[in-house]
Amino acid sequence: TADPTKDPTADPTADPTTDPTADPTADPTADPTTEPTADPTMDPTADPTKDPTADPTTDPTADPTKDPTSDPTNDPTRDPTADPTADPTTDPTADPTKDPTADPTTDPTRDPTSDPTADPTADPTVDPTTDPTVSPTVVPTISPTVAICEGLNDDPREVDVVILADTDGRYRNRNDETRDNQCYNYFDMIGDAMTKVKTSEYGNVGNTRTRVGYIEFDKNTAEILTQLDDPVVNMNEVTDQEIIDYNNFISQRCDDLYPTSPEVFFNDTTNYESHACDDATPTKLYDALALARSQINPADDRETFLVIFSNCRVPATEEQRICTEYEDYIRDGYGNGAAGNNQLGDGINVVMIGMGNDGPFGVDGQDADDDYIECLVENDADRIWTHDTRNPEQFNDGGMATIVGTICERRPTKSPTIDPTVDPTRDPTRDPTSDPTAAPTE
Repeated sequence: TADPTKDPTADPTADPTTDPTADPTADPTADPTTEPTADPTMDPTADPTKDPTADPTTDPTADPTKDPTSDPTNDPTRDPTADPTADPTTDPTADPTKDPTADPTTDPTRDPTSDPTADPTADPTVDPTTDPTVSPTVVPTISPTVAICEGLNDDPREVDVVILADTDGRYRNRNDETRDNQCYNYFDMIGDAMTKVKTSEYGNVGNTRTRVGYIEFDKNTAEILTQLDDPVVNMNEVTDQEIIDYNNFISQRCDDLYPTSPEVFFNDTTNYESHACDDATPTKLYDALALARSQINPADDRETFLVIFSNCRVPATEEQRICTEYEDYIRDGYGNGAAGNNQLGDGINVVMIGMGNDGPFGVDGQDADDDYIECLVENDADRIWTHDTRNPEQFNDGGMATIVGTICERRPTKSPTIDPTVDPTRDPTRDPTSDPTAAPTE
């Protein structure tokens, strides 16, 4: 008891005896038990347990768990799931499905089906028809729509037509109000008259079969806008497009003359008064006829026609001046023709068209003033058409029919029939100098 207590100090003595008993009991128990137990137990337990356990557990567990779990789980899950799912599903699915499906299906289907079908159908039909009908648009419509008359299309005769267009007046309607459509309708109808007597001539060399010149006049001046020998529309090959362009040029003159629109232009009192039909300053029809005469060569041996569109009437004194200068010229193209020569194929046939409330012009066949400047038509009232409106339908039924009857159908003049009766009666009154003097001599 005492040995093993003291013997651990004296090692060789107690070792064989009590060492195995006391040493392994007291020494190894107290020494290795207390020291290694406290040290390895506390140290490795607290250290490796706390440090690797808490550290790797909290740090790697919380960190990789939360970080890779939250981040890759939420982020990749949400991103690839929500984003690729919503995006490829909604976007690629809806987009390629709706967009490529609706787009190529609806758009290409509708576009090539509806659009190209409706567009080329409605567009060339409605656009050139309605559009040109309304204004400058009406022209491309009326231009391709109003084809050359059968009489000129079927008969290869050579014809010259000079259109004289009066641009005076304020384009008033029946209520005495200036209206844009009065101006647009007026020039549209003149453009139609041109295409009624002229068409394209592919492969032509030299003068075209039908040559059409265009002259404008007002109370200030008269001007040739298209010559009878114009190189584009009256010489050599003339295309469909060139005919349409010529029609558009005439039909859109309202925009050229009044860029702000007739209604705006004539709201200005100065413009309103300067363009009003006025006997004191009559429109220059006399000068326009002189320009037309300068274009015509009787030696060309071509049938010749004048189509005169008037907004304003000239007074009686100016009408007499016109008759004195041009009545004989109209009969044979030279100025010394006898009555009736025109019917024999000589001279010039004239059509008179008077329209609108500015003139004022009466309704053809109903009013006494529809005999405007009869001396130019050799007293043939069938070649005069007047109306108090500028209505396209009225014009097509009356004015255009008069043009077609005179130029296309070659309706013979009545002058030899009514001349001996009307001429001696009316002429000595209107034209006492020229006609009564020549008549008794003949």
